[in-house]
Amino acid sequence: MMRPPRQKWLLVLVAILLLTNIATLSIYWIKKPDRDNSRESGKKRMGQFMVDQMKFDAAQEAAYWKLRDSVMAIQKPVMDSMRNAKKSFFDLLNQPDASDSMLLERSNEIAELQKKLDIVTFRHFQKVRAICRPDQLQKFDTVIKEIVNRMTPFRRKQGDSTLNK
Repeated sequence: MMRPPRQKWLLVLVAILLLTNIATLSIYWIKKPDRDNSRESGKKRMGQFMVDQMKFDAAQEAAYWKLRDSVMAIQKPVMDSMRNAKKSFFDLLNQPDASDSMLLERSNEIAELQKKLDIVTFRHFQKVRAICRPDQLQKFDTVIKEIVNRMTPFRRKQGDSTLNK
């Protein structure tokens, strides 16, 4: 008994689609972006955003990148310490007898590191503001608000009261 030709074409079509899907997934897995590189390029884009928005001249741009590199060198160990402090804080979940004083001690450590990070960042932006020409200061004030919004995680829209429910 012979099958109608229509079924042959369906089998060929399914085989082609299957091979195409396999090829697409293979390309995706092979070219999977490296998290560290994408994080680093994200930081670089933030810096380039500032340069582009402020329309820095060559001297200002060189000074900006120097400032940015120095602040990143200061921030990295603080951020690493904060990551470790938060890990230590949440490791207390494994201790059923974790006291409030232990929680307070670990959360204060995180708060101190966050305070240090915020002060370093604030001083950095003060230095960046100092390299701006007077005609760039108003633009800087606008751009800095946008950058701070991007740096602040868990932004909520105005009027969103989901936490109050």
